Amino acid sequence: MLTSGLVMADEEVVELVELSAFPVYAGSFLEGSATAGQLSDRMAREVRVDMQSRGGVRYQTDISIRGGIFEGTGLAIGGLALFDPQTGHYFSEIPLDPAFFGAASLLTGVENGVRGFNSTAGTIDWTWAPVSSGGNSWFRLGTDSWYGAGIRQSGNVGDGQFEVALTHEQGDGSIPFADFEMSRISARYEQQLGSGKLRIFGGYVDKFYGWPRMYTGFPLNETDHYAVSLLGWQWETGNQSNGSFHRIGGYWRQVDDDYEFSRESPNNFFEHKTEVLSLQGDGIVTLNTTRLVYRWALLQDEILRSTSLVNGRFSERKYGEGAVLAVQDFETDWGELSAYGGFGIDASSEDSTVGLPQVGVSASGVSDGAFWKVYLEYSETSQVPGYTVLNSGTSGLFGGNPDLGRELAETVEAGISYQMESVIAKLVLFQREDIGLVDWVYSSDTPSSRQASPVDMTVKGLEGLLRWELDSTALELGFSLLDKDEDYRNSMIDASYYALNYARQRLLATLEQQLMEGLVLRVEGEYREHPDNALRTGGDEALILNMELIWQDFLSEGWALAIRGTNLGEEDFQSIPGTPAPAREGAMTLSYRW
Repeated sequence: MLTSGLVMADEEVVELVELSAFPVYAGSFLEGSATAGQLSDRMAREVRVDMQSRGGVRYQTDISIRGGIFEGTGLAIGGLALFDPQTGHYFSEIPLDPAFFGAASLLTGVENGVRGFNSTAGTIDWTWAPVSSGGNSWFRLGTDSWYGAGIRQSGNVGDGQFEVALTHEQGDGSIPFADFEMSRISARYEQQLGSGKLRIFGGYVDKFYGWPRMYTGFPLNETDHYAVSLLGWQWETGNQSNGSFHRIGGYWRQVDDDYEFSRESPNNFFEHKTEVLSLQGDGIVTLNTTRLVYRWALLQDEILRSTSLVNGRFSERKYGEGAVLAVQDFETDWGELSAYGGFGIDASSEDSTVGLPQVGVSASGVSDGAFWKVYLEYSETSQVPGYTVLNSGTSGLFGGNPDLGRELAETVEAGISYQMESVIAKLVLFQREDIGLVDWVYSSDTPSSRQASPVDMTVKGLEGLLRWELDSTALELGFSLLDKDEDYRNSMIDASYYALNYARQRLLATLEQQLMEGLVLRVEGEYREHPDNALRTGGDEALILNMELIWQDFLSEGWALAIRGTNLGEEDFQSIPGTPAPAREGAMTLSYRW
């Protein structure tokens, strides 16, 4: 069934609220596959999410949703919104093992307005997976001296369950000066506490990678080395009889980053250490046919140390957000009609406070054994820029602007979805008005002098998903069409480094074919076409092909072998203009579960 916001309570699935979002389906990732090194890997096959990487998923990856930029994206785990105050480039660094999580919901429109944090385009919310008994280990060998290993173990401690995972990977990379090394340790503990469940989790990742022209686009061998620490807790409780649900939690997150624009001449200029503390809560109160969906968040960040982010007006900031949405259901002869409306408030100690209305209507029903749903909604969201924008020097390759303030987005979207036994389909049309979007802009005559500036932009999009399953075959197609109309507010500016680097047309095709019992072949194709960009060398179109063969229980029960090849045609399209694309790569992963 098409649902969203699925969470675990007392080992049962409780529906938090179903509006416009829907989960990322199995075609977007193979759940349990050992080939996923971090959570962001799983979003590579989601057409509404664009993973623009500097080197690939093991390196640095910008995550954008619906043609937004990376800082307009929110990430959450079990409803707890994570945050990086320095830059959205590090949003994807979640130092927890992917096995801790199941499906994800992509929240857009009203759901992002109610359940997102400091995100204008959308939020990816990962659902905690149940702690399962036993464990698994894996070993990987790949091209260019790539190797890695990991182990995960779970068990019982008193009245609770624990799970701990260790991972290490390193290699030379698919092009010169593209070596990488990553080590991660993460754990969680769960137990019943009163009428609900208490979860404690934490992780630490140390990650180094190099990539030529990574950020500057200049012929420099750049590197980045950072450590990310996360420690958090969450308590949740639900009432199966009436659908009420409540949870509260918090976390501490720290990032210690050292970027070098030339590995041959290291210095201490671009070094930063930031910290975030947060307390959040959300849930549903059910009153007959009315549901009240609520969420609140308190957050404080601080630059603990920086050698370059020293030019702004402040180095710490407090945030507060709250939202309430009323959902009223009406039974009709043909199905169910739902009307929903509410209001959110976003506030900050250093920025303006705004009110954000949310409103929509949906209709759903079952016809000839098929579930269908249509909806129409309007939402407003906001965010404030990070410290790289606010505290960088006002000139240079990336010049900051300490006077930039809150960004707003107004979104109208309508969609229809359909599901029967073997077919899932959805089609969405949307328009988003980005007001004061903070982007790095420049004149095409002087592309090496980029400035953080507000841009007004209209984004129009059409996106669709079709998944078909029959016996041993599954086919998933996703497409998105985007168009942008921009106003730089400055006649001297005619180019954008991030906001206008988007796929006007994007098509994803994924085929999963069971060749025999336990043996699955997966073929992934992607076509994309971008607007012209003066900084991009090569063409503006790309056709990328990946293949993966997974053999479960191939030696005996518990053993699995995965062989994966990426960019088999050696497509050299630059997803970040001026930054080289990764070459062909391959890896073999042997795993054993017990």
